[in-house]
Amino acid sequence: MENWYIRRENETAGPLTLARMRELIQEGKLQKSDLVRRGEDGNFITAAHVLELFPGSGTSQHAAQETEPPPRKSYTVLISGLVIAVLTIILGLGAILLLQKVEAENRLLSQKNLKQIGLAMSNYHDTYSTFPPGGTQTHDGKPYLSWQTSILPYIDQAPLYNEVIFEQPWTHPQNYPLFKTVIDLYLNPAIRQNVSEEGLALTHYAGNKQVLKTNGVMRYPYFKDGTANTILAVEVAENFKPWGDPTNTAEPAEIIGPGKKSSFTGGNHLLFADGSVRFVTDQINPELLKALSTPAGRERMDKF
Repeated sequence: MENWYIRRENETAGPLTLARMRELIQEGKLQKSDLVRRGEDGNFITAAHVLELFPGSGTSQHAAQETEPPPRKSYTVLISGLVIAVLTIILGLGAILLLQKVEAENRLLSQKNLKQIGLAMSNYHDTYSTFPPGGTQTHDGKPYLSWQTSILPYIDQAPLYNEVIFEQPWTHPQNYPLFKTVIDLYLNPAIRQNVSEEGLALTHYAGNKQVLKTNGVMRYPYFKDGTANTILAVEVAENFKPWGDPTNTAEPAEIIGPGKKSSFTGGNHLLFADGSVRFVTDQINPELLKALSTPAGRERMDKF
């Protein structure tokens, strides 16, 4: 049999039977506003809500017992997710900006390298009244020395130049070790590969084969198209050769332009015979590029 309790102010009466509780109601000693509890445990509730005591006056005791309010919805996870997303975006943008800054700095350095190479070529011309040949070779086609070897004295590499034995090819045992010397001026800072598998120092710039010909002579008067419209050297993005290699010349249209790998995002730098350096996009018209490669083709340069 369940025990009933009545609470008024700070006093509690009980245990009482259900029958006794009903008698107290009949006697007017238990009002609807009184607090009651069924059993030894639980919360006290108003008697009006107990169907056993006042049928039809409210809900059952169990339904009417006070319950804890539902916990508030936590937004910690949602806020944490938003914070992480925002930080990810910020870090991503920061990384992009950093990469763009690094590329911009590398472009300026590579442009500076080409300008110094152009100045060295001009000084060479002042000394010998011709640009250096693209490479030298014997009558039987045996390669000797490169154009970048010829201009060493004009890029502050006179001591290295003086060690070269010009009567011997670059691969001769007395010359070969010299060409393992890395020359920063011949390197594009955006490219990490600077030494070949054989340990030879590479270059990231190639001469224009149309101007710097093997055993060739090229003087300023020969530039019928104008020195500002004739490529002297170009940035190379792959298949690098040692700077001492006499075959380090190329047709510009074969290594840059549409479908070719670029030294930088969107294009390459070109060194022109007047010493200027210009950046051309990788979408440059191949025919225009061919026209810029010839010193005396007399092509129209309206679009350049």
